[in-house]
Amino acid sequence: MHNIFTAFWIRKSHKWLALITGLQLLIWLGSGAYMVLMDIEFIRGKTLTNTPTSKPLQANLYEYSFNDLLKDYPDATEINLYTLGGNAVYSARMAGKLQRLDATTGHLLPILSEQQAIEIASQLYRGDTKVNNTVLYQQHPPREISARFLPVWAVEFASPMTPTLYISAVTGQLVSTRHNYWRAFDFLWMLHIMDYEEREDVNNNLLGLVSSLSLLTAMFGIALTYISFRRRLDKQDD
Repeated sequence: MHNIFTAFWIRKSHKWLALITGLQLLIWLGSGAYMVLMDIEFIRGKTLTNTPTSKPLQANLYEYSFNDLLKDYPDATEINLYTLGGNAVYSARMAGKLQRLDATTGHLLPILSEQQAIEIASQLYRGDTKVNNTVLYQQHPPREISARFLPVWAVEFASPMTPTLYISAVTGQLVSTRHNYWRAFDFLWMLHIMDYEEREDVNNNLLGLVSSLSLLTAMFGIALTYISFRRRLDKQDD
């Protein structure tokens, strides 16, 4: 009688737990399959863009030296010297703000124009360079790009997968590549880790709870399988 009651309790618990966790289990399987089957380099946009080539800097291109910059801006950090559109420029963080300076004169430069952003993105993009749309984000960027990259130009190319290259409006460098397969990946990642706001916290309480319930569901299922086989063996012995 005790064994019959135990089996009934396990079966009932398994049924209700399966009802509670079943949909999330399917989501985990489906989202996990997508994330495993897709090439992560493609998802990150690496295969959609050319690797930026850097040319050796000539001494006459940067008359404004590193020491000059530190003299004029002693609190400058994250200083980089590179070429942009054939001209040598510095990027540096000053007073908490990223700035670009002319490496010949030392003058602060304005953010990139729309045309400059399009030219840079078109040189990097490997597909059809017909531009569908451009947007300058100086605040409130879309979810798919971090606010730490602001200000940033979004250059969207004409393609069914809506590839979008995000070009820093300050440095002119590519900071991110997004497309519809990435957006699907990001949506499924949100469902997979059950963080419906930031899509980053893999240790959230909801995920922990449903994972624990799913484990219990599996354990009860294993117990039911054992009970079923045990009954068959007992009947054979009789």
